[in-house]
Amino acid sequence: MDESDRVTFDAKARVSKSRAAVERAQEADGKKKSKSYGRYFVTEPRVMDGGEMPTRDEWLEEQKAKKGNLQQGPQPRREPHILQGKK
Repeated sequence: MDESDRVTFDAKARVSKSRAAVERAQEADGKKKSKSYGRYFVTEPRVMDGGEMPTRDEWLEEQKAKKGNLQQGPQPRREPHILQGKK
């Protein structure tokens, strides 16, 4: 699909809390005088209040409350779409 002439991709900025945590850990580790080669960081999710992890439905409801409404499926484009790739 990535190489299809019929498919294009739009880039959108998102904030990833897990990626931010890894980047902060890498930055702090890079400032140390002794280096640990081969060391890498992974994220582990945890609930801030110590309770259970939210279900997908709970997460969707939270997103709906944040945005005011939940987008269902692809939204129609307002501007004409330009096909990228071979002609």
